[in-house]
Amino acid sequence: MDYRLLSFLTLLLWGIWGFMTKILTRDIAAETVAFWSTLASVIPILLYALAAGTMQWVRAAPLAVLSGLAAGIATVCFYMALKSGPASVVLPLTGMYIIIPAVLGYILLKEPVTVRHIVGLGFAVLAVIFLSR
Repeated sequence: MDYRLLSFLTLLLWGIWGFMTKILTRDIAAETVAFWSTLASVIPILLYALAAGTMQWVRAAPLAVLSGLAAGIATVCFYMALKSGPASVVLPLTGMYIIIPAVLGYILLKEPVTVRHIVGLGFAVLAVIFLSR
């Protein structure tokens, strides 16, 4: 499947997830919603890995575990922010995480950066500034 279609599906499903999270945390404790939502997310990931036949322990697995821990901590922070803040600010603001891997990809992985990328990241930074005020 084309990466652009996969990216669009990700955007769509994460958008639905974020909106549903805001609705759910109105009446349910954020940590409860985070737990059940994250637990449910394991199902498609496991099915995908099993279907691909690539489920195995590899040398890099501990780094993947650390990455998962970072995602878990971020998830807790996200749910807490969404419980207490407006979805119209929390969702776009947390979505700006894209700035970090873009910069790290350039610095550490030597990925090419075009003027268009720099302008896009500049707009992302401006969005963070405008959304956080």
